[in-house]
Amino acid sequence: MSVVDAPRTTSRRAVFLDIDGTLTTDLGEVPESAHAAIKEAQANGHLVFLATGRSPLEIDPRVEAVGFDGMVAGAGAYVLYEGSWIVDKHLSEAEATALTRALDELGVDYSLQGRHAMHTTVGHRSRMRRILTQFGFTDLEESGLRHHVIDSGPLELDRTAKVVFSSDDQSTFDRVQARLGTEYAIVGGTMPGLGTGGGEISMLGVHKAAAIEALLPSLCLGIEDAIAVGDSGNDLEMLLACGVGVAMGNATPAAKEAADFVTSSVDDNGLHAAFVHLGLIEGS
Repeated sequence: MSVVDAPRTTSRRAVFLDIDGTLTTDLGEVPESAHAAIKEAQANGHLVFLATGRSPLEIDPRVEAVGFDGMVAGAGAYVLYEGSWIVDKHLSEAEATALTRALDELGVDYSLQGRHAMHTTVGHRSRMRRILTQFGFTDLEESGLRHHVIDSGPLELDRTAKVVFSSDDQSTFDRVQARLGTEYAIVGGTMPGLGTGGGEISMLGVHKAAAIEALLPSLCLGIEDAIAVGDSGNDLEMLLACGVGVAMGNATPAAKEAADFVTSSVDDNGLHAAFVHLGLIEGS
């Protein structure tokens, strides 16, 4: 469905925004038009949340500076609202130990992600520093990606919520899927630098839509009042579940298929255009 066919919504809504490729460009920048749209929507009484696969530690200060009403993080493992973590899911120590053993046996570089800490293999850390520098990222140690390029120390295994792995070899993803796909939800990489064979590993049943559904009662809103905006594999559930699902123009084919309509790309003021069309803000 194109943006011109989308339903217009005018009553109070809760909007859930993916970060990479939706809110931010390939270089991690929030377009000025997107920032302005978010602030105007909030001034109009709407709530705007992040809904990201990133752990809370990975969220760039430039994104946090926008000022959101809360967040879904870790692809649904965490929900922050009014200063409290109302959802906080993680693997048991036994599960995390078995998972890392499997990845080590497969020879895969990865990063274990928790709410308070991350543990990154030497290979993943080296790769991410090299690739992100090639992409044009600067001051990596000050960015939301710093935990991928520095040694942040050991992570308590029983606080692991999600794993990302990196590779340029598609067979890496296939091998991880074959080994772990019945025990975990595995999607292709949704953040810069993971490569064509990289991906994300989450607990079964833990995804952005489930986290949104857990949050909505606290907002006195229903799923029909929620708007999801995304562009990739870990956005599919929320695009399908929310009252309106919006895919960016740069989204994957699967995300576009799951959405109710497609706006323009992140580099072409797509978020602002979607907010205008949905009646969250006035057009300029």
